[in-house]
Amino acid sequence: MDDSMTGLAKGKPVPQRFKDWFINDRNHTEKWREEAKEDYEFVAGRQYSDDEIAALKAKKRPIVVFNRIQPIVDSVYGQEIGNRRQVSYIPREMGDVKPNELMTGAAEWFRDQAHAETHESDAFLDMLICGIGWTETRIDMEENPAGTPEINRVDPMEMFWDYDAKRRNLSDARRVWRARRIPVSEAKAMFPGFAKAQLDAQWTMVRDRQEVESAPETDDGGEDSGDELVTLVHAQWIEREAYYIAEDPMSGQQGEFSVEEYQTTNKRMKQLMGTEMQGARLMRKVRKQAFLGEVVLSYGPAPCPTQFSFVAITGKRDRNKGTWYGLVRGMKDPQRWANKWLSQMMHIMNSNAKGGLLAEKGAFRNQRQAEESWADPSAITWMEDGSIQQQRIKEKPPAQFPAGFQQLTEFAISSIRDTSGVSVEMLGLREAGQAASLEMQRRQAGMTILQPFFDALKHYRELQGAVMLYYIQNDLSDGRLVKIVGDDNAQYVPLIRQATSEYDIIIDDAPTSPNMKEAAWATMMQLLPAFGQMIPPQMMVTLLEYSPLPSNVVEKLKQQAQQRQEQQAQAQQQQMQVAQQREGAEVGKIESETEKNRATALNQASQVEFERARMATDMLQMFAAPQGQPERAIQ
Repeated sequence: MDDSMTGLAKGKPVPQRFKDWFINDRNHTEKWREEAKEDYEFVAGRQYSDDEIAALKAKKRPIVVFNRIQPIVDSVYGQEIGNRRQVSYIPREMGDVKPNELMTGAAEWFRDQAHAETHESDAFLDMLICGIGWTETRIDMEENPAGTPEINRVDPMEMFWDYDAKRRNLSDARRVWRARRIPVSEAKAMFPGFAKAQLDAQWTMVRDRQEVESAPETDDGGEDSGDELVTLVHAQWIEREAYYIAEDPMSGQQGEFSVEEYQTTNKRMKQLMGTEMQGARLMRKVRKQAFLGEVVLSYGPAPCPTQFSFVAITGKRDRNKGTWYGLVRGMKDPQRWANKWLSQMMHIMNSNAKGGLLAEKGAFRNQRQAEESWADPSAITWMEDGSIQQQRIKEKPPAQFPAGFQQLTEFAISSIRDTSGVSVEMLGLREAGQAASLEMQRRQAGMTILQPFFDALKHYRELQGAVMLYYIQNDLSDGRLVKIVGDDNAQYVPLIRQATSEYDIIIDDAPTSPNMKEAAWATMMQLLPAFGQMIPPQMMVTLLEYSPLPSNVVEKLKQQAQQRQEQQAQAQQQQMQVAQQREGAEVGKIESETEKNRATALNQASQVEFERARMATDMLQMFAAPQGQPERAIQ
């Protein structure tokens, strides 16, 4: 692939334009890299330079390091682990504003597959130490041809960025570089067909500290061992590209055309119809990437067109130098002085007398016996007569420390914590007799000082969430099954492309983070006595997710509650069936009794009518009988 704008072509030498970019960016952070390496050394407990160690050994002074920086850094690092955050995607469409469950669940699945929390915590630790941390979000095709999500922490010493970038997390950077040393065998596996000299970007002058500069060069035409290292550069940058918006002559609708397409279409229309399209010329940003050695190894579009795949987390801004720093910079001087004063104190103690005597010759009867018995409290040390009265023996004076020496040492030790802004409560300590409420308030006050670091982490998740969203929509929406955690239980659903392409990225505290669960559970314990009767049983089961109980215990309780609900539902259904049967029997009984009463009433009515008819007949017969005949008795 060839690009006339940048001059990049596979197998051709790297254009000077890119070399100048890299050298400017490298020189801008050269001093910062020296300080960053020292920051890592201090956290690891190596807090003396080589010259200082040689000087102390020459003077036979103790090399003392009580590393108080690492616990402070670890306390803030632990706060990040205990306050995880999650990414939610809200579609920009008409209707209620609520997260898209499939996209949000796919993002959680993406992060779980990539073990994102571990790598991002490591990048956050880098930021606390040296001022900047990096991750790379990509799709790995080597282990799975369908693509495996990857979010990996990148060593800050391998990263270079636009020297003119000023915004937090380098969101306004025009380019980023990753220059790393890898074995030549790995480089040849990544880019076959290139010789070692072509794979090694010597123009970067990035070398390992342990590398021997006088090592002989390997003949390019011969076989190499594969263990030698070469410098490989992964570059991503922004270019501005022109395009046109015009009416498509074929479809009659507004369409987008590249410069080449627009010119070609106009040329054909002019030949055939004698007219040209009337379009609007616009500019847009496009992201591209290349792998560079001494020559261009590959070149093409960046994996994500909206963000770099390398995303930074920045600490505090050094405005004058245009770089970033973390917690360690301010703690190094107090730690240095604490180490030196402790070393000086031990030297004074070691080099001065710790007991002993000043004695004149002849003060003891037997000098050897005096030397052996002086330190024995049960032995008798025999002296010449009058030696005690004449004060011929005197104890050696103890070592005297300079005035205020101890206070200076204590001040240096306390300043290590003071310069960081981390309170003793955040370190898990507290003053004797301190109330729990006051301890919580001081802990929250300490978090206020550290909020800029966590705010940068939140911004990082927004930038990285945009990269992740693009991968989910364009590279992973192939129908693969992803685990979606719903309100009731988890289920696997196919990941397919959504109709909505634009989403708002929302960063919120993860409800399952330890600190979030602890705070939510404490609040619920205060509300339950007052509102417990108003909460339905199903909601009580949901509240168990915020309890500090282990997740497997919560899951078992939820399963038991669900089984109990199912049993209760079955029992209620059976009771309803029995009630319906009883109701049917009662209805049948009532109907039979009603029919019986009806029959009885009809029978009684029939008898009454019969009697009435018989009496009417008898009366008619009586009136119709001949005269003179005796009357028949009415029966």
